[in-house]
Amino acid sequence: MRKTKIIATVGPSLEDYETMKKVFTHANIARFNFSHGTNQERERWLKMLREVEQDLNKPITALADTKGPEVRTQNSEPLPVEKGKEYPISYLQPAPLDAFLSVVEEGDIVLVDDGKVIFIYKDGKLKAYNSGIIKPRKSIIIRGKDYPLPSITPQDKEDIAFINKAGFDVIAQSFVRSPQDVKEMKSLTSLPVIAKIETATSLEHLPQIVEISDGVMVARGDLALSVPEEEMPLIQKKTIFLAKHYNKPVIVATQMLSSMVESPFPRRSEIMDIFTAVSHMADALMLSEETAIGKYPVEAVSVMSKVAQKAEQEHHFYRPPEADYKDKLAKSAIELAQTFNVPIVAPTGYGTTPKKLSRQHPTQPVYAITPNKSIIPYLNLFYAIYPVEMSYEPVFQNFERIKNHLNIDKALFVFGYPPNNQNTNTLIFI
Repeated sequence: MRKTKIIATVGPSLEDYETMKKVFTHANIARFNFSHGTNQERERWLKMLREVEQDLNKPITALADTKGPEVRTQNSEPLPVEKGKEYPISYLQPAPLDAFLSVVEEGDIVLVDDGKVIFIYKDGKLKAYNSGIIKPRKSIIIRGKDYPLPSITPQDKEDIAFINKAGFDVIAQSFVRSPQDVKEMKSLTSLPVIAKIETATSLEHLPQIVEISDGVMVARGDLALSVPEEEMPLIQKKTIFLAKHYNKPVIVATQMLSSMVESPFPRRSEIMDIFTAVSHMADALMLSEETAIGKYPVEAVSVMSKVAQKAEQEHHFYRPPEADYKDKLAKSAIELAQTFNVPIVAPTGYGTTPKKLSRQHPTQPVYAITPNKSIIPYLNLFYAIYPVEMSYEPVFQNFERIKNHLNIDKALFVFGYPPNNQNTNTLIFI
């Protein structure tokens, strides 16, 4: 049973119901990218996703990924770029233009579409460093610089109002630069907020951002364009360990299987990338273009699932340096479940016990049994946690009913007692 969660981005490639169903047979979380598409499209996809969720009889978390303060090209058709040729800034149509002009300086490296096309700013023009095709509405980044834009733009505020009403479960906040940015987002929504780490400035406040958020995403596309390439592996590893320290879910994203946008087979380096992220103890891995616009969305998510499951066999535990009694009980439960090769069942009202167990990266699946439907989408982001909506009180009289519902013979039950408290203090093998 795969314990690493998979996020698949919804888009035109998943317009067909059966294709979406096949993708979410593997994937656990659906990402809606608010940098592309319309609210009408998102409403249609979300409605279809909920039908798939019912059909598959499994929770699927709907994650809304905000656009954030970014500069993009405004082209509606592909733009050809020839190496060595100089182009006026108007060729890219960067918007907002004033933000771009206020930052760009002589000698700056300008990267378009995750660095697929590169320019050098010289004498008021953009000199192409390489040839390529710029697809419509692609991001423009000036290496090592942030645009002087508000963290949450007016467009974001409109989108957040829609997100709050439409039935999404979680928000991913783009281009977070400080803990204050996350505080502002939390003032606009009651949904859990995942802070996307994708600016050089965010790294200066990384512990504080992780602590105040409800989870983090290592958004390697834009981040890799803002910092030296050689720093990326350590940044990814450090962010994952900080998330473990603060008991928050962490997502590794961007270009994990980018070759499968056009090919049914992955590159060897991409297989190693997935394996490394799982070995670093990421809670979830994300597919972007691969499932949104790729030709092989089902194959991509299947490859990611198989590689992640294989990587989990080389297991790594996380042991909190300052463990409280709940952490120590979780450690004992994980070791006992592994010894007897049984799943862990964690009846919970608030999610405290499942999160404590997930933090330490258990080898066995953890069934989070809860009557509290509202916590299921968030718990679904955590490694090894499989949320199940059902009542369990009085818990001491319902062990067999719970096992029958889960179709298991033996299990290790871990929970807090008496009811309605957040103290993980009881462990029963039955």
